[in-house]
Amino acid sequence: MKNMKKIVLSIALIATGIVVFAQPKIVDKAIVKAKTEITFPENFSFGGPGGGPGGGGDGPPGGFTMPRDMETTTTMTYSPDFMKVESLSDFGNNVVITDRKKKVTTTLIEAMGRKTGWFTSDAEAEIQARKQDSSRKARRDSLAELGLTFTDNKPELIYSDETKKVSGYTCKKVTIKSKGQNGQVSENVIWYNPDFKLAESSTAASAGGGGFGGGGGRGRMSMMSGVPGLDQINGFPMEYESTAANGFKIHMMVIKVQVDPAIDEKLFEIPKGFDVKPQSTFEGQGGMRMIFRSGGN
Repeated sequence: MKNMKKIVLSIALIATGIVVFAQPKIVDKAIVKAKTEITFPENFSFGGPGGGPGGGGDGPPGGFTMPRDMETTTTMTYSPDFMKVESLSDFGNNVVITDRKKKVTTTLIEAMGRKTGWFTSDAEAEIQARKQDSSRKARRDSLAELGLTFTDNKPELIYSDETKKVSGYTCKKVTIKSKGQNGQVSENVIWYNPDFKLAESSTAASAGGGGFGGGGGRGRMSMMSGVPGLDQINGFPMEYESTAANGFKIHMMVIKVQVDPAIDEKLFEIPKGFDVKPQSTFEGQGGMRMIFRSGGN
């Protein structure tokens, strides 16, 4: 009788066009190691007048010219109460430790022979986020007065049966289509592992770090930032590549995953030797430039 009910239910679902997908396992403990390769546009520079972010253009004046390629190795460790993100590159190393019990996030930077860092509470981060939202709204309102309007477009996820091996895992393909404020449609192809997904509490992240393709939180893994709809994927992102119109390219690939590992909480302790101050110390005139001058990357 039970088998007959299952058969009838299956026929009913097919008849109504409803497709039932297997749900991924939700995990709240994991260790993920990933590699990100970044290719910069020609003559790209960082900071200063006329050079890269913070400057007026792409040329070297006022900033330092970036190399054509850069590689970063990132190890992310999740547990129900903590998250740690370690990033290693030719420019320096940084670590972001989120303590969800104390509701504090600490960012540590080691570069140019110096060890520095800052910490911020969840409450302070929320205040900062509200300020940014308010400034963004004010800019939109100003542009609206000039006749320019903006619409918030939800990303569209297009799943495919196409599969690919990524670091030994059989992954599926999803294409995320999103429309920018200028109306231009962009597409990002993500290869994801459909077997598991990180718990939302494990993907909360600091302003300096980020969750790995998961739910809420104040940020996302830097290699995945700027990809709308990533948190909606029904699985765990394993590989991603994006190329901007100016030639800026990012390729991220997970090279190792440990699900439900044994994790010692000592791993999340702040190491000795770092000059760690409140984030508010770096706010105001001069702002975050103080961090870069003191050894930031």
